[in-house]
Amino acid sequence: MSRSFFNAFSGIAAYQRSLQQTADNIANSNTNAYKRSEASFTELLYGELQEKRYSVDPLPGELAPIAGKGTHMYPVTKFFDQGPLLLTDRPLDIAIEGRGYFRIIREDGSEAYTRRGAFYVDPEGSIITDQGEALDVPFNLAGIRADTVVIGPDGQVVGLNQEGDLVELGQINLYTFVNEGGLFKDSNGLYQATEASGEPEQGAPGSSPAFGVLRQSFLEGSNVNLAMEMVHLIASQRALQANVRSLITADELKALTLLVRG
Repeated sequence: MSRSFFNAFSGIAAYQRSLQQTADNIANSNTNAYKRSEASFTELLYGELQEKRYSVDPLPGELAPIAGKGTHMYPVTKFFDQGPLLLTDRPLDIAIEGRGYFRIIREDGSEAYTRRGAFYVDPEGSIITDQGEALDVPFNLAGIRADTVVIGPDGQVVGLNQEGDLVELGQINLYTFVNEGGLFKDSNGLYQATEASGEPEQGAPGSSPAFGVLRQSFLEGSNVNLAMEMVHLIASQRALQANVRSLITADELKALTLLVRG
């Protein structure tokens, strides 16, 4: 009987996690460059009933009766497919069309990677995110009129200075990973490289199929499909209800067994 309790408990825990992940996806359906994730799980190995010393013997040529051992959660699967490009008309909004990440230098000097391309200029001319962390580029916009900055698909950046002269500023590079699924998801749309993701590879936008191109005055939207998430939500709710019902039934059978024994 205890097997039934643990099987139902593992199912409840798994589908609670699935519901939480679906809710997170729905809540971020309008977040720039958000990548949807999905909770996945599988059945644990089955075991023969004789392992628990039940008096069950199979007939000749038949398999022994078996019973499941519950549900196992896999790590959350992240989906990195392209989100839609949204026109903003801001010169420092940059979308990546294709593969690649911007590299961000955090306040503590550590590196992080993101596809959220909404950038701003601080008083020193550095290009920063909305959290004040610097975009890793070999130039700044000190003395450059931000509204004149032009960013090419290949990452080359030019702009006009205060005197109206055209200035070639430099190159925005992108970074890719052998295994994007191994990236550690941090806060504010940032990712950190891990041993599973491999070391970042640097390259100019569009220099090879491994690197996407830049689209100025666009932002990448979330890749969440609300219709799909609603289907997952309903399916997970029904599965959760089934596991709760299983737990209640196991409890009722346990109570009946104790009543008969008494």
